Amino acid sequence: MSLSGPTSGPVEGGRALFKGKVLGFPVHIDWSFIIIMAILGYLSSPSLTGLVVWVLITPVMVLAHELGHAVVARTTGAKPEIALAGFGGVTSFTPPRELSRARSIAISLAGPAVGIVIGITLLFLSRTVWTDISTEWAYWLLEFGIFTSLGWSVLNLLPILPLDGGQAMREFLPGDPLTRLRRAAWVSLVVALLAAAAAYYLLDGRIFLTIFLLFFAASNFMTVRDLSRNESVSQDGLRGPRPGQSPETMIVEMLWRNQAERARQVMQSLPDGVAIDLALHGAVLSLTGDPQQGHALLEQETQRRPQDPNLAAILALTQALEHDWDALIHTLQGPLGPHVPPPVMDRAVTEARATGREDVAGRLTVLRTA
Repeated sequence: MSLSGPTSGPVEGGRALFKGKVLGFPVHIDWSFIIIMAILGYLSSPSLTGLVVWVLITPVMVLAHELGHAVVARTTGAKPEIALAGFGGVTSFTPPRELSRARSIAISLAGPAVGIVIGITLLFLSRTVWTDISTEWAYWLLEFGIFTSLGWSVLNLLPILPLDGGQAMREFLPGDPLTRLRRAAWVSLVVALLAAAAAYYLLDGRIFLTIFLLFFAASNFMTVRDLSRNESVSQDGLRGPRPGQSPETMIVEMLWRNQAERARQVMQSLPDGVAIDLALHGAVLSLTGDPQQGHALLEQETQRRPQDPNLAAILALTQALEHDWDALIHTLQGPLGPHVPPPVMDRAVTEARATGREDVAGRLTVLRTA
């Protein structure tokens, strides 16, 4: 990611200035990116020449950053796509299998690494080869090239979600994905507030950068808030079940808390004659090492109960916990989509963010508000 919010591949509803392939990767450069970069350039460039150079160089540098992510992501077997829109760029991809922490960190840091290499190279050339710059064009090309490559890469390495440094920081933290996300969000909140204060007081009141960092602080505050709600909200939007409630409700609560093995033990220990929803049975099997049988049960119940909100909640929660994002998006766009409860949608967004899939979180957010 490069100074942008989450999206999902090609910009939905966007208007492309460029749509093609670079190094084999589908690339979408949206007019919104160019317009926002032009506004930023107008506010900071003292001349028309500087503005033109800024508008020309920012897409090149941001694209180079995203290509760094894409090249490493392709080594997982994924087929990355790059979009430049709004305030920056994003690389979207679906790996064929769950990524290791090390691979996730490598993908996150690849973008800033490319920018730092470019920036250091330009800085070296400015001190050795290009010491006598005779034209304004060359001056701004070098000045903005160093700033957009080196400066933006350093900013991206701050341990603030959803920046690249925040993504890597989350993977370094101990715990399961949700625990890591909660800890990373707290760290991001504190660092973003401190960085915003430093930008305002130490950088001559750079109000845009201050607002930018405060936006990240607010975003991480909402993540912490949503995670605290997810701890106590069950799949139907009610408070989480307590001892003495029905076996089905206990099993749902265990799945919600990522305790699928415990849920299976409870299910297997039930006396003969105690009926369990077949979809819930399928969910437990899917999440405890028997996906073939579990998915078959879920598919059977989907055909039998095409508009059942309980089935919709169980199916969507299972797909979110499996991190099967393609299947989940397919479900949300199908007949069951309108029946998926908001708490399950929120949980799916949280799971996507916990695994570093900001692109999926963005897509789910769009579907949630549609």
